[in-house]
Amino acid sequence: MKLSKSRLQKYITCPQSYLLQYELKVEPLRSSSDLLTGLSTHKLITSYFAKKKKGETCNLSQVLEEFWSGYPLESTDFETQEDLEAAKRESRKYAELFLKEVTIEPLEIEYEFTLPLLNLETGDTLPGVELTGIIDLIDCPNGKSRALEIKTRSRKQDDFQAKTSLELTCYAYWLKFLDDTEEVPVSYINIVKNKRPYIQWKNQKRGTREFVELFHTAKVVSENIKDKRFYKNPGVHCNWCDYYPVCLEDKERITEVFGEEGYKRLREGGIVS
Repeated sequence: MKLSKSRLQKYITCPQSYLLQYELKVEPLRSSSDLLTGLSTHKLITSYFAKKKKGETCNLSQVLEEFWSGYPLESTDFETQEDLEAAKRESRKYAELFLKEVTIEPLEIEYEFTLPLLNLETGDTLPGVELTGIIDLIDCPNGKSRALEIKTRSRKQDDFQAKTSLELTCYAYWLKFLDDTEEVPVSYINIVKNKRPYIQWKNQKRGTREFVELFHTAKVVSENIKDKRFYKNPGVHCNWCDYYPVCLEDKERITEVFGEEGYKRLREGGIVS
């Protein structure tokens, strides 16, 4: 079993949403506007650094058009083509802000990793379970590798979110073995999207305590998935969950969001009648 930060967070938030997305493969027909704006911004930034690493110049306009060519209007939840074009312009604005104000020299861009999970206190492992992920950027200030995660956010991130971030712990866990260091620096670089967008750094460190917590979290989640313990966990997160109409058993809305094939899978999985 491969676990990523996304899979871990999805199960922790709501086991049934994990079941629907990763086990039944039920996905919305249309990509969300906020998601696409963030992905576009991310693509522009990582493409710039990938080209720079090779000593080449990045044509941001070309990258932008290539990215959005994969998302015609009908495959998104934008209401009009004008809305889509506005999002393209916004994502470029956010990327240019980042490249202007963030001074870093990444050694790795979109670095993929897979490794076993180990309890650093006891030496215990999780047989058949691996942690996998992609780190946006890795730089090396002061001789220590640092994982950098780029985020576009509607409001600034608070200290608690960064301090308890499972995502940053997953990335730091990999760097711990890469550098064999006791304490690993990790950071969010947030592009805060308000009337006057700005950059917000959230610098953190992770060590043995956080890595042991990660091990125990992954252990519980993987065991529950293997035992097919999938249940609803209602909460405030339901308000922005793609699967909201599924829990309401709203057939019309389910078909609109997921299509007839999605509804069929939900019926076959015993989720809706």
